[in-house]
Amino acid sequence: MLEYIFDLSLVDNIFITDTITASHPGRMSLATASGFTFFGIGLTGLMAKNSNYRKFAQYAVLSTTIIAFISIVTFVLQIPTESKSFFFKTMSIQTSISFTLITFLLGYKFPDIGFTKMLLGNYYGSESLRKLTPFIVFIPFILSFLLLHFISNEQLDAKFGIILYTMVLIFLSFFYTYIISVGLNKSDIQRKILENSLVAKNQELSQFKDALEKIAIIAITDKNAIIKYVNDSFCTISQFSREEIIGNTDKIVRSNHHPISFHKNILAVVSSGSPWFGEVKNKAKDGSFYWTDTAIVPFMNKFGEVYKYMAIKLDITKKKEAEELLSSKYVKKLEDKNKELEQFSYIASHDLQEPLRTITSFSNILYSEYNDKLDDQAKQIFTFIKQATDRMSSLIKNLLDYSRIGHKEKFTEVNCNLLLEDISTDLTTLITKTNTTLKFKNLPIVEAYPTEFRLLFQNLISNAIKFSKKGTPPIIQIKATNKKHGWEFSVKDNGIGIAKEFKKKIFTIFQRLHVREEYEGVGIGLAHCRKVVHLHGGEIWVKSKPNEGSTFYFTISNEKI
Repeated sequence: MLEYIFDLSLVDNIFITDTITASHPGRMSLATASGFTFFGIGLTGLMAKNSNYRKFAQYAVLSTTIIAFISIVTFVLQIPTESKSFFFKTMSIQTSISFTLITFLLGYKFPDIGFTKMLLGNYYGSESLRKLTPFIVFIPFILSFLLLHFISNEQLDAKFGIILYTMVLIFLSFFYTYIISVGLNKSDIQRKILENSLVAKNQELSQFKDALEKIAIIAITDKNAIIKYVNDSFCTISQFSREEIIGNTDKIVRSNHHPISFHKNILAVVSSGSPWFGEVKNKAKDGSFYWTDTAIVPFMNKFGEVYKYMAIKLDITKKKEAEELLSSKYVKKLEDKNKELEQFSYIASHDLQEPLRTITSFSNILYSEYNDKLDDQAKQIFTFIKQATDRMSSLIKNLLDYSRIGHKEKFTEVNCNLLLEDISTDLTTLITKTNTTLKFKNLPIVEAYPTEFRLLFQNLISNAIKFSKKGTPPIIQIKATNKKHGWEFSVKDNGIGIAKEFKKKIFTIFQRLHVREEYEGVGIGLAHCRKVVHLHGGEIWVKSKPNEGSTFYFTISNEKI
């Protein structure tokens, strides 16, 4: 550029001698030199941190594009060199294309600046510009090419050609713009429909929000559980001001009623993207406590990551107080009943048995003293007295055992397989005598009262052996199934079975279905079983048909009672 300004010859023909160019052979075109200069300014400017310099740089890049494009147009339209301006006379087509490509690449390198940002943006203006650019660039170019072609071949008069060129350009411009406008109108109609729908939805959401704000306690936290928003209800019930709450975590209202594991479980659930529901005891600023029925809902971003949480709470303090009051009354009633039961147990074990022992002793003395003087009828009466007192003693003892079930016992792990092996060992004589087959395997380890749980299985197994068919060896099969809230056990036998009308009666204390001469017992074994099952939070029932055996089912809760 200095060579042109000061008419010097500094680097002409330095690499190769130009024997073709008439004026300034070997010298770079002024347009090429300007293109390099503007491109250099644009390249360095777009990488600069100064925003003003970056804005200026985009115009420099645009200047390079314009210079290159003009040169390409003169080449495509076949403008003779002598007809070109001095500025573009010796600029080659290869240089022009190269400048065009590198300026476009530079624009894509910095898509968030200036003209490139406008062209590549996601707004209506950018979309319109992209649709109009092909027409603005190519239609005039093609029309100019055709005009020059017809004029050069003398197929069209120059003046008429310009008029025709203008009319065609106007018509095509209007037609192309009309097509784009139709598309924009459709988009605008759709946009307005969506806007109206959005306004209606926003109004509905606003009503939902107002309703929720009025009835619920609301808190919003970020992903680190820092409170970012609370509503008036939160401030009212907690007695903290909004300024005291914002920026803290829920520790500000924790009551220490729940263990650390409780809060860790909440965090684990909501961090996984699932909502958490439960009751929480909180502490207000003045030290008083309040309960809330709480739902914590995680919010996910488009990448599926949790970025904030919303806690929606309802005040249930009065409900919990009523439950606690009811519970305390119920507990007092139970305590009173337990005391009455203990008194009854004492009477059964002492006051009732004492006169019974007296009757037994005196009847034995009378029998031994006057045995040789008694006739057969008197001896039979003494036999009836002895049998009745023995039965009464057995009834009192069983009643005492029934009342003591569950007293002074603790939940421990019970291996059902080992427990049944011990019971099988204890009943070896009975099992061998009756040729009984006892089947069990893969039974679970449960939390239970060990003594009572042993009594449960022992009674069911003993009953299955006792009520077996004559001449048929008893087969007893014990299984367990894992259910949602605990274990379901089954004890199946091949005995005499139970009629439908007696299925509920058999679990009532001292209820017998058979005479004593036929089957021994006082009718308390299954009552024991029912009490033990209830003690473990379960239920017991039977499925049976006469002469087809019986299957006793009972459940054991997972929770400690």
